[in-house]
Amino acid sequence: MNKGDNLMLKYLMYSIFLLSPIMSQTDPDTSSSDDGGEEQKYAMNTSVYVDFSKNTGNTTAEILYYGLSFGLFGDYGPLKDTEFSFNYSANDAVVSGEQWEDDANLILKFDLWASQRFSPFLFLQNEKDAIVGLNNRLNYGIGGKVNLMFGTSISYALLAENENYTTYVFESWAYDSIYYPEDDEYLGYWEFDSTEVYAEQDSIRDFARHSIRPKIKLKLLDGNVVFDYRFYYKPNVEDFDDYLLQNELKVNIATFYEALSIYLTYSDSYNSRYDKPDAQFKPKDSSLSIGFQFDL
Repeated sequence: MNKGDNLMLKYLMYSIFLLSPIMSQTDPDTSSSDDGGEEQKYAMNTSVYVDFSKNTGNTTAEILYYGLSFGLFGDYGPLKDTEFSFNYSANDAVVSGEQWEDDANLILKFDLWASQRFSPFLFLQNEKDAIVGLNNRLNYGIGGKVNLMFGTSISYALLAENENYTTYVFESWAYDSIYYPEDDEYLGYWEFDSTEVYAEQDSIRDFARHSIRPKIKLKLLDGNVVFDYRFYYKPNVEDFDDYLLQNELKVNIATFYEALSIYLTYSDSYNSRYDKPDAQFKPKDSSLSIGFQFDL
């Protein structure tokens, strides 16, 4: 288990600890309505997914995708119109003996007055993506969201960030030589070859980052189709040429069974760190997935 896994596990355990007293409240906070019934003051939503596949023979592969989402919406005690969300996802795939995917993402968000015109929030994210050299990225901070018209909103957050990448630094040259002895046609001679040798080292930075996020969320066909699109622009506070871009799109379609839905998700990300000729990794990644989601 590498350092990124240890940090991710630590924050996952902290998150479960924080969620425990909330999820232990099995009866929602209620108050009497005008007709004598009970009006629910808040709602909880929990969903999980697990996808495992294994291939043997001409192709050997072990692929595991899993995740957990938890949301609390509404009035909870003295906190009015509150949204608390927890999301964790992980992908681990080995294909033909090579690591194909090794990433995880944990997000905690506390949003006060979530449905009002202005909403302040607290935010924490811990992620890793070993395939592109990201051992761990932890950022946390405070921000605000402004709800606009037609399901649109824009938010800003100032984040403190700790970032740990694996980089490859030139160390030396490795030389190899082969001697071909003399024969009837040629004199003996040497053939030389050289190879660059690179050493791994951690690149650790602590800095501040802006996060700007426009969003549009539409509910269509009486809420049976939900369209959710978000765009993130995250520049370094001290260097705007050092930035991250991310697009996220999710379409959720209800089925005949209330707890079961079909989803389509697309995401792409851009890291200016790798937009240079000598970079070890490509600056852009994208993914598309279609599947089923079961809400508990």
